[in-house]
Amino acid sequence: MELEQREGTMAAVGFEEFSAPPGSELALPPLFGGHILESELETEVEFVSGGLGGSGLRERDEEEEAARGRRRRQRELNRRKYQALGRRCREIEQVNERVLNRLHQVQRITRRLQQERRFLMRVLDSYGDDYRASQLTIVLEVSMRMGH
Repeated sequence: MELEQREGTMAAVGFEEFSAPPGSELALPPLFGGHILESELETEVEFVSGGLGGSGLRERDEEEEAARGRRRRQRELNRRKYQALGRRCREIEQVNERVLNRLHQVQRITRRLQQERRFLMRVLDSYGDDYRASQLTIVLEVSMRMGH
């Protein structure tokens, strides 16, 4: 009787219930197409020094303004990358937490099954059963019920 009750409680916790199916939320998409620094491969503009005339000063001011614009765009790009990396780290931490929780759950189930196995071995030993020398035949049955 006690064993049947234990089996009933064990059946309520199935491995499939907690396993992650293929393609589940545990898989993370690649960040920036898999290469975080690909946007840094843009070509740089070379500066050519102008004369000392008025047009040279204007060109130099325009070049400095263009350089400031590039630096501003680079800072914005770096800020976006930083934020994306922060989000990615949080996602990975969540996945790791789920995997760790599943690991602890499997460890608890394994410990409980080991305790039940030791209990059954003690009971069989008390009956004088020679279960260690017997051959074990496992019959595999495929359940046709969906979801069980």
